[in-house]
Amino acid sequence: MYLISTLKQFAVLFLFIIATVSCKKQRPAQDPPDPIEPPSIYESILTSHTFSFCNTAFTSTLKIKDGTDIGTVTVGNDSVYLYLTYNLTGSWYLGNVHSYAGREAQLPRNTDGNPVYQQFPGKQDLNFCDLRQSFTFRVMLSNLTLDNNAQCATSEQYYIAMRASVRQFSSPADCVAGTEQPAWGAPYLINPGSSNEWATAFYYCRQACPTICAYSQGYWFSNSNPNASWCQIVKYGNLEVSEQQGDSLWPPQNNWVKRAFFQGSALQLSMNCVNTGSAIPISIVNDYNRLETFLSALTYADLQNGTFPVGTDTTGVRASSSNVGRWICNNHCTANPDTTACSGY
Repeated sequence: MYLISTLKQFAVLFLFIIATVSCKKQRPAQDPPDPIEPPSIYESILTSHTFSFCNTAFTSTLKIKDGTDIGTVTVGNDSVYLYLTYNLTGSWYLGNVHSYAGREAQLPRNTDGNPVYQQFPGKQDLNFCDLRQSFTFRVMLSNLTLDNNAQCATSEQYYIAMRASVRQFSSPADCVAGTEQPAWGAPYLINPGSSNEWATAFYYCRQACPTICAYSQGYWFSNSNPNASWCQIVKYGNLEVSEQQGDSLWPPQNNWVKRAFFQGSALQLSMNCVNTGSAIPISIVNDYNRLETFLSALTYADLQNGTFPVGTDTTGVRASSSNVGRWICNNHCTANPDTTACSGY
């Protein structure tokens, strides 16, 4: 009896040891994921762009510690975005860039009051050997905090800090040589009480955007309004249409190819002839670009006959035509009568 009891105890102990060892050897099915950094609201523009700003942009110098000007920083806004642009001159080139735009009190600082540029929300690693002298951050205005300031016409002010690592060299082969040093957009010291910190920043007043409006396809093409004279021909790639040719195509009736032409052209003419060459508004630019791509593949005979290339995304073009017409309806100009402002889309 004693032997049986001892064997049972031994068996239980053995099973416990096996279970313990198995638990120690067990591994999770996969390693836990690395912490994910929230996506930056600052978009890096790495290719060459031309931006259209509301009113005027603000430009300041970009300086290294000894006070030498090595380029400029430019800040401007349209109705949706704020743009922060670096432009270096001479033999100076960009490395990593860091930017902050928003309320002055929220600029990342250490306990001494000096800026911590590594915590700026705008950040992009660049390589000196890419020989880059220009770079832009773009950030939606709705994502930024701002200060109220009566000195600004809009009463809206941003505190801007723009830093870049820069290097000077005369030959591309020397891109890894030389001394890397910081440069800041001037002119105000961020922490004037610190004798060891010379980082600078500046203030930018958000610019008011002019009201953009448009006249409808009927206004431009039906000749019902003597004020609807064209200031230019309509152009899509190699397709060029004069006012006389455009009028002869009217009306669109049920021809969706003509409707795409009329809606896209109404927007093009409105931007150039009414809004002094303003860019297509961002809220409708994708639809306009789709129409532009489609129309660029056509000839005037295609417009007359309603023909189009095989494989055309007809559904997408039709939708974009409607979206442009709806945008014109919601943003139609009122200086002259436009009885078709909200029809035909």
